Amino acid sequence: MSLSLDSVLLIVLAAAAGTTGGFFLGRLGTNRLRQELDGARADISRAEAQGREQARQIHRMRNEQRWLSNLSRYLPNVVRELNRSDIDARQIPRLVISLVDAIFEPEQITMYQARAAGEDGDAKEMFLTDQRGLEGTSVPRRVRFGEGKIGWVAEAGVEMLAEDWMNLTRTEGRAIDENHPSLRLDMIGPIVQHEEGGDRVVGVLTLGNPGIRPRDEKLMLQMVTNLASIAMTNAENHRKLSVQAHTDGLTGLMNKRHFLKEKFGLMIHDAERSAERVAVLIFDIDHFKNYNDTNGHVEGDDVLRDVAALLRKNLRPGDVACRYGGEEFVVAMPRTDARDALLAAERIRRVIEEHPFAHREKQPLGSLSISGGVAVFPFDGTDGVELIRRADEALYRAKSAGRNRILLHRGTDFGDGDEVPSPSAGSRDTSAGPERGA
Repeated sequence: MSLSLDSVLLIVLAAAAGTTGGFFLGRLGTNRLRQELDGARADISRAEAQGREQARQIHRMRNEQRWLSNLSRYLPNVVRELNRSDIDARQIPRLVISLVDAIFEPEQITMYQARAAGEDGDAKEMFLTDQRGLEGTSVPRRVRFGEGKIGWVAEAGVEMLAEDWMNLTRTEGRAIDENHPSLRLDMIGPIVQHEEGGDRVVGVLTLGNPGIRPRDEKLMLQMVTNLASIAMTNAENHRKLSVQAHTDGLTGLMNKRHFLKEKFGLMIHDAERSAERVAVLIFDIDHFKNYNDTNGHVEGDDVLRDVAALLRKNLRPGDVACRYGGEEFVVAMPRTDARDALLAAERIRRVIEEHPFAHREKQPLGSLSISGGVAVFPFDGTDGVELIRRADEALYRAKSAGRNRILLHRGTDFGDGDEVPSPSAGSRDTSAGPERGA
């Protein structure tokens, strides 16, 4: 059967149309597949981003859970120790570092504490009091205020994180140097004491590479430094109260109660255990009543303060002095026999006699002098009270013998001659002498 020309044309046109339609339909299908693939890829990227964010959230939650667990476990005990009224200042750095370790888990921790350098008290510097994670490294033991990042924080009194140093507006346009290559200074906090005259920075705490970074990390660091400041204030106040309780208010020497109850009794106990000797000197100011009556009690108080200052300057290492009462002073000398005790006592007597006290020329002896007595453990007494009583008896004899001299309880007169007499010389005369202060 033969086809007409028209039929053939129709068939060709139909085939071409089918081919063209198939091509366009194929392109549309490919585009749709590509769009679906791109959408799937976007969904996968979003899912991966969500997964990473969820992982970060989980990591943050675990850190916060660990942080809260550490905080609840360590904070009550550390705060209780830091808040003790009788805390030893030497314990504070260790307690602060243990709290920092519990909260932040850093690789490095340092704590510097400040004190004035020099008599003017203006040029300040800080000293490394404790550290963790820096063993075997030559970190700076001293940092002056304003020196490096640590010194800058001490001077400015503000907390700084590692990223804060990039903001030069915080440092007034200055690029602050590192203090040492070994130090990681990711977090630095000043320890500030708030006083009536204004705030005073007393130390700096630094953290390197913290394992936990709470959301309010600066506030947490500030909490730790505030606790350290409170503890340091408590320790200083306790020290001052202890000094006041043990010190004579006028002369600054140890008071009689603390001397007898603590120092002297312990000194004799140690000497008894080690078969050593302990010497005690008791002296008073000759004609002190006359000085007060002639010049007034204000001048008399000045004399007592000056005598105490001279006594402090002329004590030997290990000697302990106290104001025993009125114009009486006592010096305890461990590991000292009679001869050495008399030499030490004579040096004190001469220093006081030669000192240019005001109005000394009005005194009956033409100068302001002392009389004293020496007794030695265990020969003259086996306890503190007995030993002082024996020395006191020698003091009365010194006054009876003309004053301005030191006598040993066993009768040795020392003060007029150039040689030290033998402790066995003289007599045990303990007759009553003139009234004290006369």
